[in-house]
Amino acid sequence: MNTTVTEKNIYGKKVRTNNQNTDIILSLWEEFLRLDVKGDVYAVYSNYESDFTEDYDLHIGTVEEFTNESNVTIPAGDYHVIEVDPTVPNAVYSAWVEIWNSDLNRAYTTDFEFYAKDGSVKIFLSIK
Repeated sequence: MNTTVTEKNIYGKKVRTNNQNTDIILSLWEEFLRLDVKGDVYAVYSNYESDFTEDYDLHIGTVEEFTNESNVTIPAGDYHVIEVDPTVPNAVYSAWVEIWNSDLNRAYTTDFEFYAKDGSVKIFLSIK
């Protein structure tokens, strides 16, 4: 399913990493979750070196500004959306494995996971 997204500024924590450095990604999530931020949460993947096999920036945050934050802009545009079942263990990771093995024509500009307050989870992929 494709949808159009409006521009959003996300404030939170940032690292430069890749998919082989899962410890860095988990540490960033732990650091962000300790902030006890309320509301919807975004995990934004941007500034890709090339594709999912190389380095990228990962921001985890919310639309609410708070002190000492890093920020990233989710650009307006068309995104391919994948709904994830949050009741299934490791569902987000499994969805990413499917994405990496798919033939989606990804742009590798900005992708993001959206964790809604209601518990739903969606992955938005920038597409060509």
